[in-house]
Amino acid sequence: MQSLAAHLCALTQEQLTALVAKRRDATIEPAPQTADQLAVRLLHPSSMVAACALLTLPQLQVGEAAAALGDGCTTARLAALLGVPEGDADLAAALRRLTGLALIWPYADGFAAAHLSPMWPRPLGLGPGAAELLAGRNMNELRRLAKVYGIPVAGRGKDELIVALVGWLARPENVRRLVAQAPADVRARLAALASRPAPSFDVRGIMFGSAGVGLPWAAERGLVVGSAWGVEEMPREVALALREGYVAFDPQPPALPTTPVEPRDAEREAAAAASQTLAAITAIAGTMSGGPVPLLKTGGLGVREVRRIAKSSGLDEDHIRLIIELLAAGGLTEASDTGLALSAAYDEFAATEPADQLLDLVDTWLTMPACPLAPADSTAVSSRVLYWNEGEEMILTGLRALALRTLADVLPEGHATDPGALADRLAWQSPVLTDQADEDLHRYVTGIWREAHRLGLLAHGTATRLCRSLLTGDADATHRHAQAMLPRSRSTVLLQNDLTAVVTGTPSANLLALLDGAARPESRSGAWTWRFSPASVRGALDAGSTPADLLARITEVAEGGRVPQTLTYLINDVARRYGRVQVRPAGCCLCSDDETLLTEILNTRSLQALHLVRLAPTVLATAKSQAETLAALRAAGHAPAGLRLDGSPAIEIPQRRRADPSPTEPDSGDNFPLPRLSDPADVARALLGNR
Repeated sequence: MQSLAAHLCALTQEQLTALVAKRRDATIEPAPQTADQLAVRLLHPSSMVAACALLTLPQLQVGEAAAALGDGCTTARLAALLGVPEGDADLAAALRRLTGLALIWPYADGFAAAHLSPMWPRPLGLGPGAAELLAGRNMNELRRLAKVYGIPVAGRGKDELIVALVGWLARPENVRRLVAQAPADVRARLAALASRPAPSFDVRGIMFGSAGVGLPWAAERGLVVGSAWGVEEMPREVALALREGYVAFDPQPPALPTTPVEPRDAEREAAAAASQTLAAITAIAGTMSGGPVPLLKTGGLGVREVRRIAKSSGLDEDHIRLIIELLAAGGLTEASDTGLALSAAYDEFAATEPADQLLDLVDTWLTMPACPLAPADSTAVSSRVLYWNEGEEMILTGLRALALRTLADVLPEGHATDPGALADRLAWQSPVLTDQADEDLHRYVTGIWREAHRLGLLAHGTATRLCRSLLTGDADATHRHAQAMLPRSRSTVLLQNDLTAVVTGTPSANLLALLDGAARPESRSGAWTWRFSPASVRGALDAGSTPADLLARITEVAEGGRVPQTLTYLINDVARRYGRVQVRPAGCCLCSDDETLLTEILNTRSLQALHLVRLAPTVLATAKSQAETLAALRAAGHAPAGLRLDGSPAIEIPQRRRADPSPTEPDSGDNFPLPRLSDPADVARALLGNR
């Protein structure tokens, strides 16, 4: 720790600021005030693990090699171990990265590395170091070894003598010269012992011992040392000197094959995909507004319900899975005993502009605790939706950011790739993160690839402008690119003679409410279309609109104020017939000034179930409820109007069901607040002021 503190004191303010900016966990308040305090934090195993997660494969390989060599390891020793020239540029870059993260630092004409043992307890498959093994030997044994090595003993205590012995063994030429004097069979056995991974011993080794290597010649010369496990082990320094060949060093990342792609085509594809995703949300929300979607008793949404929603919304199951996960992760749905329903937050989401909706979805997706578009896991018990796992959430959050950043950095504009080689590239880019995914890595990468395409972050296998601006952290540029993909919502509609209404773009919330209330939706992807019909117009009148008001509102949103005569005639025709029959609750009564019409209704065979009786020339009565009577008359082709007891219109507005707000509970963040981080520049200034 003291050597690290001394190293920190020697850094400039800019270097210190850069260091703590990378090792942000070291700035958790209360921030360290001295170099010693910062060194303690940087050397904590959890902090070193977090720092290792920032390393590429070759940087980790150099770190493990340094851990094997221990304190004082030099660039020359590392280069020899890795099989590269001492001036190798890739080795130098890896050492700069490790030093910049304070995972190693200058020490004794080399680098400090012994503290890396928590990261690599058995680096390169080697056993314990000579210092650890010799600590259990008595002074007579240590003096005998010193005589073999030609090391003076006079005036040295046990610790000093062990340091001298370890220093002698740490020089490979000393070990090789000594082994060259051994009998041929001993040399062969020592070479074999050095080349294979050191065994790890458990409690059984302590209890019953283990077969030793049986090399008395080597044991007398410290080339193998008896350990507390009851066996003779080869010190790490000896194994390093005797190993033939080099340890792994992969400075170059796996090739990522690319193909040319037209950027304009990619941007158009991204815009279309994002539009389809927003349209899918609207369609699924419309389905869910009819009532809560049942959930499985064991949690999550079952396959049967997913297929039912797909059928009612006209979307494929993959789209359903992605949208439901996004809605739930974004707090736009709430689960209860009755099922899954839209939350009040959804109405706020639906009222925002398309670009803002897309950015909200992207923010949700980046930390979403599920990967719904990943290929099916053959070992999974169920393929249900909304079955989250905390460990999976942490892995996916890291993988999404890593995948997008890697693609944006590696792929120049106009070049695309495929997900097949991406997983191997990510494994090189961040081994610590990808190792957590284990055998699911390729599944996750494929799912992330598909989901990013649905959100317009990727298109035709390349990163879009939206993705690149998102990674730079430029919020204004990101919003501009989102608006370019999804222009502001349209507040006008093109009305056509065939009674269809077309919105080229995303309709505003008010326009969507008007058209959904007066026409039947036909398409919600690309151009949004609706079709007016007698039933849809009657539905608008049932919801409380007057014919004049409905026509005025439609004229107001019509492009150029042009309303086709066919639509005007339809509204006027429905309006003329609407209310000619008035249904009042009594049990109930049918009233009309048109006696002939009432006679027709009375004698209609399909209405006999109402058991109508004439109370007066202009009044019929039935024992059925008002709602049943209205439904029967409408099914028979009539356009009755419902009235209240006082004769005022009975407004029939379709109710959009929403989940009840959750009971007020203390925010979990209040009980477990997130740690506060100090500004790196402030930490650096404080440390320099106290050194």
